[in-house]
Amino acid sequence: MPHALLSECPDLATAVDVYDAWIRFTMHKNQQPGLAVAIVYDGELLWGKGYGYADVKTKKEVNLDTRFRIASISKTFTAVAILQLRDDGLLGLDDPVSKHLDWFDRRYDGAPEITLRNLLTHSSGLPRDSHNPMWTECDAPEWDVFVKELSKRSPTRPPYARFAYSNVGYSLLGGVIEQVAGESWANYVQRHIVDPLDMSATHPVPRRDDPLLATGYSQLDENHQRRPMPFFLMNGFEASANFASTINDLVKYAAFHLGSHESPILSSHSLQDMHRIHWLEPSWSEGYGLGSMLYKLGDWSISGHAGGYPGYLTGFTLCREHEVAVIALTNALGSSPPEYINQGYKLVLPEIIKATEAARPNADPAWRKYLGEYFHDWGYEKVILREGKLQVISLDALEYPPVNLEPTDNDQVFIIQEQGGSNETLRFELDEGGEVWRMWLRNEYALKKRQN
Repeated sequence: MPHALLSECPDLATAVDVYDAWIRFTMHKNQQPGLAVAIVYDGELLWGKGYGYADVKTKKEVNLDTRFRIASISKTFTAVAILQLRDDGLLGLDDPVSKHLDWFDRRYDGAPEITLRNLLTHSSGLPRDSHNPMWTECDAPEWDVFVKELSKRSPTRPPYARFAYSNVGYSLLGGVIEQVAGESWANYVQRHIVDPLDMSATHPVPRRDDPLLATGYSQLDENHQRRPMPFFLMNGFEASANFASTINDLVKYAAFHLGSHESPILSSHSLQDMHRIHWLEPSWSEGYGLGSMLYKLGDWSISGHAGGYPGYLTGFTLCREHEVAVIALTNALGSSPPEYINQGYKLVLPEIIKATEAARPNADPAWRKYLGEYFHDWGYEKVILREGKLQVISLDALEYPPVNLEPTDNDQVFIIQEQGGSNETLRFELDEGGEVWRMWLRNEYALKKRQN
């Protein structure tokens, strides 16, 4: 059934139709075997569709229940598991890795010990991948081999020196989960994340004979042909890139990540922590959270994770500010999930924003008595009504964003919502005649300018 918002908002439906046509055109241009895409809004599937073939030879078509290897999107599950254990008081992010893995003694000469936070944020200085050509030969080492070989490899730089993506680091986090929880990484994420979210089509350990698993294909060769890529498991690297999932299940996963309230999976504090910047690149346009890539797309902040695995490239992204997710799963190397994802945001998100703004409740008429100019020795403020909200702007610093005022149970008291603020209050004070004469911002005040 089409989402109600599509039938209620013709411009949104048109944007989705244009997106669909652009995807079909781009798929043809790129000679891409298969693709599944979804747009999630407010925890529900707004629109989704499968394109092309899950298997070119049999002409089996992609749909929203086609399973793909989602590769490094697996890291988000591993990060959630670590944060769950932190919520339970069983570990701390600044614990040295050696506290939970007594065999781990890798350390840059003269530097502090590597911590769980370093692993989560790719700031450990550890190598990126396996000691063997894992991705070239499609052969990942077992855990005991991983441990043995890692003991021969040293960090290339001290912790926090720079961001350097490391599958080794996330594989170590899988070992930490096993030690702390007393069960395998696969069993833990199944019982504590996958099952509670009713993601029955999601497999931490995929099956070779899975009839719903899309065949993964190579890049186009010089004859414009693709070959099927071999199936293999990540073994000792499973916590970094082993999962297989579907669009329909990842919609459920997106609904969890878009939430702002407590959930049985993760505290709201840890969920917010996961999706905020912990490492900012010098360009200030992208960074990394706790198991979450972050970047700016225009004015929007996007978080989530990309995935790359022999035969599959994927992307799971969220714009939490507007409760929107865009997901793209492909079954071929040389495809570009970011291209499909970013175009989805550019075409569809503005129409979602317009639709939600149209549904915004009208401002309380009683707020009109607060409107006007207020002055103090530090500057001049103006209280205005805009977009259904009561706002405060600084007349001597109009380049700064407005401060939004969130109502409380007291008609004269509002919570200050601003970047860098701490949810303190603003209070309007009335004189004996019931007129506003001053405005308290936190513990300071400004006098209202009287109308002539």
